[in-house]
Amino acid sequence: MDLLIGAHVREHGHRLGRLAGFEVGPAGLKIRRIIFSPDGELGQHAMTRPIASLDVTHDDGEIELVSVPVAPSLPAPTDVVLLSRAVRLRRAGREIGRFVGLRINPGDHSVIEVFGRPHWWSRRLSLPAAGLDCTTPGEIRSGSSGGSQAA
Repeated sequence: MDLLIGAHVREHGHRLGRLAGFEVGPAGLKIRRIIFSPDGELGQHAMTRPIASLDVTHDDGEIELVSVPVAPSLPAPTDVVLLSRAVRLRRAGREIGRFVGLRINPGDHSVIEVFGRPHWWSRRLSLPAAGLDCTTPGEIRSGSSGGSQAA
């Protein structure tokens, strides 16, 4: 399931706003909450929902939420990483783009891939979650260069 920053978030057929970010546990790269707001930006007006309330992503990218009757309260996190459009993507020490979204496993809500763009007009790039490091605030690091080597 692909979740892209800026996608419309709906609940019971009503638009609540646009996706602004995610709360992720850095150890297992599992999504805890989604963050959305009327303008798609972070701030005091932003709202969150637990990832369990995510029902489906439509073909056009819209996210549908359902009301969870009695959602178990999430334990207080020891450390949570906030992923938003301000996060930089780095590979082998060089900045390669900005975060624009991610692909999650619908079963356990773990991150499969992270998406980014070098520029707003360029094609989307993806990084597999296997080699990602989210311990530095504001950055997602990928250890492998993925490029060619000089002889």
